[in-house]
Amino acid sequence: MEDKLKKLRASMTVSILSGITFDETIEQKIKDRIQKRSFEKKNKFILYMSAAVLLFALFIGSAFVSPVMAKVASKLPYLGQFFESKDITMVMHEEFVKKGYKVRSVGVSYQGKKEVLIVIEGSSSYFDKVKDDVESTASRLLKSRDYDAYAVEVTKYEERKDESTPEQKERFKKESELFTALDGVYKKYQFAGLSLNSDKKVVEIEIPDTDTRIFENEKHVQSVIKIKTDETYAVKFKKVNMKKRDQERRWGDILGMVGDELMGKKVYKVTGLGYSVYPSPEIIFKTSLKKSDPEAKKHAEELEKVIEEYLATEKMQAKIKGDSYKITIRSKDKKKLN
Repeated sequence: MEDKLKKLRASMTVSILSGITFDETIEQKIKDRIQKRSFEKKNKFILYMSAAVLLFALFIGSAFVSPVMAKVASKLPYLGQFFESKDITMVMHEEFVKKGYKVRSVGVSYQGKKEVLIVIEGSSSYFDKVKDDVESTASRLLKSRDYDAYAVEVTKYEERKDESTPEQKERFKKESELFTALDGVYKKYQFAGLSLNSDKKVVEIEIPDTDTRIFENEKHVQSVIKIKTDETYAVKFKKVNMKKRDQERRWGDILGMVGDELMGKKVYKVTGLGYSVYPSPEIIFKTSLKKSDPEAKKHAEELEKVIEEYLATEKMQAKIKGDSYKITIRSKDKKKLN
């Protein structure tokens, strides 16, 4: 038995478990490389994403597994096995390209149910010819990751008819030219953000809160506007705390890295994710459980432990950069479970 354990220990040490120290008081350190996808909404961020993470199986009962890890893994799978894996939609798109299919887009939707949405270009006869194989390929790739929470929907791309008037087209052309010209100023002065509202005739610019060149910036922006259009625009500046902006980006990445598995596998019962860094980082996980469900509190506790174990890894700690943070698990009826 001792020999078997030694061999197991050696083989695991040189493989995916190279970050784990095998002793009586094991310290969990799993190195991870994951990809992300996210989008934001004001200060709170609702993230529906697809990232690459898979089931991690541990040998429950072994003397080399920490009591905490054994307790968690006995209920919920661990996060972060296949560190080289890409976003599942990216993997699908690459597979379709390899097969020569005219796939316009691959995405995910959480409106009502979790779906992978695939849009195919081409004639009706072409769509009918490839639809089944595209669907079966997507299902196979989902199954390879044990993503059992997604359905697959394959649709034909229908090009919308452009009903814009000549005047509208000319206006859009001028707006595009102005925005392109302003983008050059944006890059020169390293603005934090730039937006153009042609209806209100306003150019809004975000600048680092340490930038003292507002007069110079506005003068340059107005000169570009004058060259590109005969209309008058107001230029508004908003100072941005760049350290907070960096923190915002980092926590978007962090949440994105756990998203695919939590959303893709039914076992986690996760239906939505979000985060905020105001006033301090908080990551939010919405579940399909109601507050009154008998298993709700226990599931939330185990889910929190799985997430904590993942955030304790070396890769994630490098992104967290010592930030204090809070994990919030919510019920279907928007009640806090942990």
